[in-house]
Amino acid sequence: MISLKQRVTDMSKGLKQASDSDVIHLQTLRKAIGYVALSLPVTLVLGENLRDWLLSHSSDAGRVLIEGSISAYFHTGMREVFVGSLCGIAVFLVCYKGYDRRDIIAARVAGISVFLVALFPTRERSREAGDSGQPVVDSATLFSTANAADPAYVGVVHFVFAAVFFITLAVMSIQLFTLSDVPEPTPEKRQRNRVYVVSGWTILICIALIAITKLFLGDSWNQRTSLIFWLETIAVIAFAISWLTKAEVILGDQVPAARARKN
Repeated sequence: MISLKQRVTDMSKGLKQASDSDVIHLQTLRKAIGYVALSLPVTLVLGENLRDWLLSHSSDAGRVLIEGSISAYFHTGMREVFVGSLCGIAVFLVCYKGYDRRDIIAARVAGISVFLVALFPTRERSREAGDSGQPVVDSATLFSTANAADPAYVGVVHFVFAAVFFITLAVMSIQLFTLSDVPEPTPEKRQRNRVYVVSGWTILICIALIAITKLFLGDSWNQRTSLIFWLETIAVIAFAISWLTKAEVILGDQVPAARARKN
């Protein structure tokens, strides 16, 4: 006869076990986060250049192929795409239910951070604005009109929460995604762990290089080279690859039965 203690233990195990619908929900969120992030830099660059080409008021002399940073696209015609993409990622992250409490907390910290990145725009001017000092029509924000710059604290908040967002993603990739709830991970899981670690460290290195660029090289140098844009793009791609790998779009287990919720 089964004791009451054994029944309670069996019930608790059943509650902790993920259902098929839970796994599908997790994988769908992971794919959505990864695909939105992966497409963002390309969409911004191609979209703004297409806009400049189609609109007659965009003179050839004022056109630039790439802005100084991804955040600078807030002050271009692609602002809605930029803000919408970040808000989409924020919603997906806040709704994300990971394997345990650490996953949930980390995802929500990242989600809230990226939402604040969208809400508090960078004070960096679009390269197409030039150095004439004239106000940029596309630059009206929650904190200013088109004829005035945002207060200095807006740019500080933007930079701080962008750093929190990327650092949180790196920690998730290195520390949380590599965990497993099975004693013997599959060969694909071991390969995925390598992807997670490389992706996480790539994000951290890019963030460090962005900080060095801002502190020692200055905005004027970045405006000429778009180095921060390229570093941000590498970090975003690493973030996307990590989440698509987590969704098993990359290096998925060969045997479906071997797929655990914590993969």
